[in-house]
Amino acid sequence: MKMKNILKQMVASIIFAGGLSVVTVGSAQASAFMLSEGQNMYTTGFTYSSGTDWFNANRDRVPQGCTSSDLSWNNSYTYGYSYYYNFFASASLANQSCGVGPKTAGFGDVQVGVRGRLDNTRNGRTWELALNIPTGYDNQKINRLGYGKLGLWAGVAFSTQSTGWEAKIPTYWEFGTGFNYWFGAPATQSKSYLKWSWRVDDEGINRIVLKGVLKLSLQDGKPEFPVAFAGFPRYSGDYDAGIISAKYARRLNENWTGAVTIGETVWGRNISASRFGTLSFTYGWDD
Repeated sequence: MKMKNILKQMVASIIFAGGLSVVTVGSAQASAFMLSEGQNMYTTGFTYSSGTDWFNANRDRVPQGCTSSDLSWNNSYTYGYSYYYNFFASASLANQSCGVGPKTAGFGDVQVGVRGRLDNTRNGRTWELALNIPTGYDNQKINRLGYGKLGLWAGVAFSTQSTGWEAKIPTYWEFGTGFNYWFGAPATQSKSYLKWSWRVDDEGINRIVLKGVLKLSLQDGKPEFPVAFAGFPRYSGDYDAGIISAKYARRLNENWTGAVTIGETVWGRNISASRFGTLSFTYGWDD
């Protein structure tokens, strides 16, 4: 009952906020760790990104003619259904603009999925499958919330840490990779990440996380006719991106963790060269 009541409150909050302002794409995010049966984890956070440059079709960095300004409210939830399976979901609201041009506000894609163990004898090795559901996409707008088509995500993740977050090893690595496939125009896209986590103190209250993400379009789709803005075409899904970030996380008490993240898109194709910052909070509890 406790979990159901909290879920109702979460849904009500998202609906209420949707009447005020509105946020981006729910994106697939692999994790190498499994929750135990009956465990719950909810993360909410705000991300602001801005950029004045654009990576064109030749991957050259050029002025984009306006300053982009994107604000999103991101929410994700994971439930430990059993030792072998976790269920997860994510949704976001976004408000995007570039200079004095038209703004785009609304819901991004919603994602629901399942995560399982690749190795039943340890944590830190997982697979996951997810369904991406379009909501606020509009192909007539310059800034598009999501991909506009139903999609599937499949990925795996591995960590050098064999237990959960309670382990007391000072540092560990994590690697994940997978593919987004869309039932429509957007091209299939691969996504991989490499993450290094440092336990600053013996109790694990403070952590530093460095992360790199690489997104590559397989260019196997048939992108819809692009909307051009400031001379740059905006394709649905047909883009590449290299993103680096650094995060500081602090355990606030037994249930709550807060985190601050900064990052930048340092390489790409058909994408803004933006910098971003995120403030997020995670709450964990047992049924």
